[in-house]
Amino acid sequence: MKTIRILFALLGLLLVPGTSSIAQIPESELPPPGTDSGLDGKYDPENGIAQLIRDKSEEAAASKIFENEQVLVFMPLPEEEVVMPGHVLVVPKRLGARNLLDLKPDELREIMATVQKAAIAQRKGLGATGFRVSQNNGISSGQSVYHAHFHVVPYFGDGPLGTPAPRRKLAPEEYKSIAAKLRAAWPK
Repeated sequence: MKTIRILFALLGLLLVPGTSSIAQIPESELPPPGTDSGLDGKYDPENGIAQLIRDKSEEAAASKIFENEQVLVFMPLPEEEVVMPGHVLVVPKRLGARNLLDLKPDELREIMATVQKAAIAQRKGLGATGFRVSQNNGISSGQSVYHAHFHVVPYFGDGPLGTPAPRRKLAPEEYKSIAAKLRAAWPK
């Protein structure tokens, strides 16, 4: 419990805008390319998230919920199964950020503020009664795409606690409807 409190305190420091006591991580101290573990492996600029960041097509735009210079929020593509309708991913737009260890403090602050906005949009736009934020780092933790990303999964209070819903693909109209509701409810 003490460790959890310390982690939240550190995260709180990162999220305080304009905090000058937190030094930027020098490029020389970021993990070097090496093995394919996801922590030290070479970044693949053709991974699916990197491709979506660069993709300006109408099809890609349908999955994008929010975007600014630093972050992108998107729903898994229509052909992918989702944990729950309204599940989004929040990613840094900087290519080369493989995992949490590659994120700079300013990027992490922007990402966490965006994760919070995603949860607010899920609550306001979809009626979520709860949400889960998850983020994996390295192959041993289950990371399968080596571009840092945070999952924000809404929950709606249906079913026994701790019971995951079966993954499923969303019908095209349901997908469009959910995306529109999230965009409309996105905090300004």
